[in-house]
Amino acid sequence: MTTQSSAQSATPGGATPTVARQPDGLGKRVGEVAEITVLLDAKPGGAERFHQKAAKIQEDAWHYEKLVGTVHDFRVTFINNDTQVIGAVTYDGDFKPYMADIFANAGAWFDEMFEDTVEGWPGASDPHMVDWLATKIVEADMWYASNPTMTVEDTTKAQKVTQAFNTLLDTASA
Repeated sequence: MTTQSSAQSATPGGATPTVARQPDGLGKRVGEVAEITVLLDAKPGGAERFHQKAAKIQEDAWHYEKLVGTVHDFRVTFINNDTQVIGAVTYDGDFKPYMADIFANAGAWFDEMFEDTVEGWPGASDPHMVDWLATKIVEADMWYASNPTMTVEDTTKAQKVTQAFNTLLDTASA
């Protein structure tokens, strides 16, 4: 988890946060949260191969998110009769550190998903991977994040506090 933030936090409670471009790359940013959407060309039969291993990919997501630690959500969807793939992610921090994190910590997972699925996939360890991916990023025309001041780490801490508080209340009322 080396993702770092250069953006100012959105004002909690009251002011409407401003959605802007990432200060160091592609995608949108509001507060501590950013997004990227990519549009990739699928290889013939790529959707079928992806769907055959989708359950394992889904299960592995939990493992890899613990290694990265900054992903709020990530989705992959085949469109246009399985000829194209949309990948969309909401994550904490700046573009460049996020790119470094995901390919350093979850590169094997991305290769598992896309190596035999996406046309031209260079491989997560390819030194030009981020440059290649940047050509596939489509900027969102509208994007909303419900909690732009909450990082994944903040959310995890809030869940632990809530669980501890509920346990305390349950114990006190027993």
